[in-house]
Amino acid sequence: MGAWGHEIFDNDAACDWQDRLLRSDDLALIEESLSVVANVPEGETIDASDGSQMLAACEALAHLRGRPGLHEASMDALANWVQSHSHLATDTLVPVAQVALERVVSDDSELKQLWAEGDQLSLWLATVEDVSRRIA
Repeated sequence: MGAWGHEIFDNDAACDWQDRLLRSDDLALIEESLSVVANVPEGETIDASDGSQMLAACEALAHLRGRPGLHEASMDALANWVQSHSHLATDTLVPVAQVALERVVSDDSELKQLWAEGDQLSLWLATVEDVSRRIA
């Protein structure tokens, strides 16, 4: 996984995921990305790319719920997509997102393991906590 920072879209998997979202007209990609992580059985490894894509889906969900995070150039495309899709109902996605967020910070998460190898684990965990608060 190519990553250059601890923010949600600071990696290739999340940026590629966003490109796919921008070409969609519904919540199917968000729902799929949340479910992939939420449905990994306890004790099985959660793939790092799946975790990164799930976090991107959570950021999109937070935007759709009117609670965007960082305001930077890389988020302009997401903000534009959200503006065009703000009519989509998101309430049913929140419980799945909450489970997925709990799973991505568990010891089963390859993404967490990768962050633990460096010196930015606490920054990454704070980013995950932030998006978790914003989707609630």
